[in-house]
Amino acid sequence: MIDQTKKNQRTIIILALMTIIPFSFAWYLTTDPDFKPGSTNKGDLIIPLITTERTELQGIDPFSIKNIDELKGHWVMLNIIPAEQCNKVCANAIHATRQIRLMINKELTRVRRAVIIMQGEQQKDYLSWKEQGDHVLKLETAEFRKLGEPENPDDSLLKSNTENIVSWWDEDYRLLKVKPSAALAEKIKSLLGADMAAGQLILMDPLGNLMMQYKSGFDPYAVKRDIKKLLRISQIG
Repeated sequence: MIDQTKKNQRTIIILALMTIIPFSFAWYLTTDPDFKPGSTNKGDLIIPLITTERTELQGIDPFSIKNIDELKGHWVMLNIIPAEQCNKVCANAIHATRQIRLMINKELTRVRRAVIIMQGEQQKDYLSWKEQGDHVLKLETAEFRKLGEPENPDDSLLKSNTENIVSWWDEDYRLLKVKPSAALAEKIKSLLGADMAAGQLILMDPLGNLMMQYKSGFDPYAVKRDIKKLLRISQIG
């Protein structure tokens, strides 16, 4: 009886958090003097939230398969890769999320990053990116290197050039590479539009809700500010 009561209380708390988080954030944004509704480089709240189950995102490479549970209980920046190719806009967006996480400093342990590969060769066991022409990366079979990368929280990191695009991708060991279930893929396509422009970003809360989206060409500093606000007002993740 006691266990059932605790379970019911936990369910009520989770449901309350699912409601409170996005609306608290919406209020916080609208009180921000820098907030500009309709601005293309800032995020848009996803209303209603798109709920996900843990099983709807599957790891692609060995590191992601082993660490897939990192997607639960953390704030997650999800870079959307619409096809089997990632052009310069797409690659720059992925690189930006890496720097955003580093700039969060002491709170970076609460934030994770992942790329969602929507179609193409996502069924392969081991995937990496190889350069194809003008800074276009293409999925090819390969083994990922072992975990390990230095972290240097510094706003100037966003100014890093992206000419060595393949190099930084191969060194981005902590980036989770995932594929969506068919049902989740349809929800994401419905949200982002049929053309699925490269470089789009979605923010997922610790409960697995897709709650905010950023269009291609988003301002990394704006994303950083949004996430830091979320971390301040949220006690989960």
